[in-house]
Amino acid sequence: MIATDLNLRHLRAFMQVCETGSLNRAAMELNVSQPSVSVALAGIEARFGVKLLARYTAGSHPTTAGEVLLARLRRMEDQLALALRQALGASSERDPALISKSLARISFRQIEALIALAGSGSITDAARAGGSSAAALHRMLHELQANVGKTILVRGPSGMTPNTVGRRLAMRWQIALTEIEQAIDEMKELEGRMEGRIKIASLPLARTLLLARALNPLMAAHPNAKIEVIDGSFELLSHQLRVGASDILIGALRSGNDVAGLKTEALFDDPYAVVGRPGHPLQACGKGASLNDLAVQEWVAQRQGTPIRAAFNALFEKCPAPPRASIETSSLVLTRAIILESDRLSMLSRRQIAVEEREGLLTCLPVAGDVQERLGGRTIGITTRETWLPSRLQSIFLDHMRIAASRPES
Repeated sequence: MIATDLNLRHLRAFMQVCETGSLNRAAMELNVSQPSVSVALAGIEARFGVKLLARYTAGSHPTTAGEVLLARLRRMEDQLALALRQALGASSERDPALISKSLARISFRQIEALIALAGSGSITDAARAGGSSAAALHRMLHELQANVGKTILVRGPSGMTPNTVGRRLAMRWQIALTEIEQAIDEMKELEGRMEGRIKIASLPLARTLLLARALNPLMAAHPNAKIEVIDGSFELLSHQLRVGASDILIGALRSGNDVAGLKTEALFDDPYAVVGRPGHPLQACGKGASLNDLAVQEWVAQRQGTPIRAAFNALFEKCPAPPRASIETSSLVLTRAIILESDRLSMLSRRQIAVEEREGLLTCLPVAGDVQERLGGRTIGITTRETWLPSRLQSIFLDHMRIAASRPES
């Protein structure tokens, strides 16, 4: 983790100097010596590789890079405090100073120990992943629990593990630590070095032209940017978004409890179509395939719980004999291969097969007017955390996404 070699107290000393404008005043308020504050600041500047403070006779003020770091550290502190307040519940309301006193005792290593345990199956696995001993990690976690002042650990079949409060605390603190990564990227951007990382979680739409048309111009302008694209189910990807493992989720928008704590932005409406191979028997239907024509076909259906499967079920819900969806898969690669080599059909969107349709591999079959009206569609867009603040590079990528979404995929 990025915070492993950072000292939270040193970062708070930097924040205090920025707030007071003086190393001496910061040292007095932190109840430490002025030389120790100077050493802490020198270590932070060496770690980030930039000058963070401009020192004058009248005091010290943050440089432009220092302002960037200060803003991100304030966001991190707010998130660390909010997560702890939610974990402590009524206790923090009875004692307003409890949060600040608890946080003052907690270190980055303790926070990262909890995050590591929450993300692994056991203390042994967490210690191995973090390069420390199980005994050291065990001790650190117990110190953290004492500093929090509430039970966040329980003993399970595989040993110590976070309880519900501990898991939520780990998730929220993991998001808070991403602010430091953002600060590093933004300080590089001040020097004209667009070398940041964009972590994109993409639903199956990633295999269409949309994402490629956003990434190609971005990388042409900023070749040193680092892009990570992961795909999977909405459940998996939305969880990774919530814990800070990704920055942006692209695909069909959800609503209700699925997006609690998340923010969505619609890019375009994406109507569904009946997709088959060129030369499929139904392609010759002069007036378009009727619902009964479609009901007797063999289908490859998306898995239950997805918007497209809900639309498929709704299309045939009043059919006396619903179609056989003998193959269910969330893999677009497999879906395309099956319908390409057979007379099976699938409900997809035209954008999902844009490349295949352009190459004459797959086609959208003609359907009757009443079927077309009932096919429905979905809204494709961007989902992010409500509290997420993008870097300049990430904002540029989002702009490219909006431009790409405005172009037809053909």
